[in-house]
Amino acid sequence: MAQYEFSNYAIFEDGCNSVKIINDNLSTNTDTISKCKTNLNNQSVFMGPICDSCVEGFENSNSLLSAIATNLSAVSSYLNEVSTAYKSGDENASNKILSIDGGLVSTTSLANSTLTGNSNQDKIYNYLKSQGFNDAAISGILANIEYESGFKTTLYGDGGTSYGLCQWHNSRFTRLKNYCSSNGLDYKSLDGQLSYLVYELKNNYPSVYNYIKKVPNTKQGAYDAAYKWTTSFEVPANKEAQGAKRGNAAQSKYWSNYGNKV
Repeated sequence: MAQYEFSNYAIFEDGCNSVKIINDNLSTNTDTISKCKTNLNNQSVFMGPICDSCVEGFENSNSLLSAIATNLSAVSSYLNEVSTAYKSGDENASNKILSIDGGLVSTTSLANSTLTGNSNQDKIYNYLKSQGFNDAAISGILANIEYESGFKTTLYGDGGTSYGLCQWHNSRFTRLKNYCSSNGLDYKSLDGQLSYLVYELKNNYPSVYNYIKKVPNTKQGAYDAAYKWTTSFEVPANKEAQGAKRGNAAQSKYWSNYGNKV
């Protein structure tokens, strides 16, 4: 398992040491701010609003420093945990990731992927094949995913309002996150997004699902699947023109690669 065969664990230890130094400095600054705030409180009877304003500023600074210290503690714990896991040869070491939500750092454990294939493109093909889609249908879906995200699961678009393989937009992005959270999946992962893709297709776009499932397994079927997916599921600007473009890509690129693949 070459992925875990390295010995330069100093990168983790250096990270922990750096975090400790920053935390120590934060503690010193916090103590200084507390003393200043106490002194200002004692003087406020003489200096009134000026001191009150300064005290409020120090309190805000304390809250900010506290939040930073909490985040640094999470980073330190993460570095220690991953370092220990790598040293022991744990195959799941890379499944622990740092995430930031609402300004707070936390760790997330990713479930082991059950997808097969060397690339996201191949993994998506194999997953959709296991869900009963034929090669023409999958070619049409792959063409759309290429145009939407280039097979990148963590891509943001539309000013940060669209996300992932299919660039789920606004409320659809929210539903992706809610679905994954309810099913023990990570919305940033390929597993999570493919699971949601099929769920959304069946429950929110049944006409598209039924059409795609019945499309003829031919080169023309690949075009038709891509066009239907573009105009009824993705619905980009200039959807008809985009549908034709993606239909051509489904035929020339994906049907050529995956068509009638055994």
